Amino acid sequence: MKRATLLFVVIFMSVGVPVLIGQRDGLPRKIENPQTMKLFGGSRIEFGSFFAPALGRQANFSVFFPPSYDDLKAGQALPVVYFLHGMWNDHTSWAVERYGSVPERLEQLMMAGKIPEVLVVSPDGENSFYTDFLDGSLNFERLVYEDLLSMVESRYRVRTERRGRAIAGVSMGGYGSLKIAMKFPELYASVVAISPIVFTGEDPSAPIRNSSSRGARYFQSALKPVFGMPFEPDHWRANSIEALARTADVKDLRIYISYGTADRYDRSFPMRRGVETLSSILKERRIPHQFNLIQNGPHGWELVQGQLEEVFAFVTQTF
Repeated sequence: MKRATLLFVVIFMSVGVPVLIGQRDGLPRKIENPQTMKLFGGSRIEFGSFFAPALGRQANFSVFFPPSYDDLKAGQALPVVYFLHGMWNDHTSWAVERYGSVPERLEQLMMAGKIPEVLVVSPDGENSFYTDFLDGSLNFERLVYEDLLSMVESRYRVRTERRGRAIAGVSMGGYGSLKIAMKFPELYASVVAISPIVFTGEDPSAPIRNSSSRGARYFQSALKPVFGMPFEPDHWRANSIEALARTADVKDLRIYISYGTADRYDRSFPMRRGVETLSSILKERRIPHQFNLIQNGPHGWELVQGQLEEVFAFVTQTF
């Protein structure tokens, strides 16, 4: 496999520099019209789309290719990590400076031999909570575990057995990764959830509906088409991580959960209570898992930045 010791900077192809959007204080959340990004160590990030039956339309995604990918011989394949973004982000967000330019840091870890070389695939989950919509119009859960997985395994040189697959996510994507891994543990060997949004109870929408905070209003607008507002009981129970943790056969699923006690969304609804409830249920069932409660830790991408090596060391152990 190729190795390099040069500084890790992003070089854009001659076709042009991607336009960054969603700026606040000069720090963008997304890339508009993304084009292939070449990293100096030989890795690259490609952006594409494919027709997804679960959505009835095109779905966007990005793929990180490590330096060795183009040198694979016939019959060789790499493991793959599916990484799910958070709210108000998309499949390009993990590559922006605002969130720590994750692909650059992954390349550095791989080339230092701290984690194995893997493909990382990030789909555009919009604000779907990676859940099939209540009215059946858009099926983002099926997009991830069926359409995306099928496309990746037919298009790229990746391993297709369970131990060569993992799923991870941040914030809304942390919820999505846990939910999908618990529903389909036969597909993934490991799951990582950073700052996962874990709602508990029969109608977790109540504190959100009763809150006047700006964050709560944002959540209402995103949650209503997914779960209803208030949550439709049967649809919610089918997608509740609390319920899945009590019933799913996840004894062979490697689980990693991380939460920072200074999470800003705890002001809008009980984030900490949700992750602690989940950990308690898993303990009661004697299901091994790693739960990191990080004192004064932030929410989301900031938490990812401080744990990237640990997260990918965990998620790649079966590879």
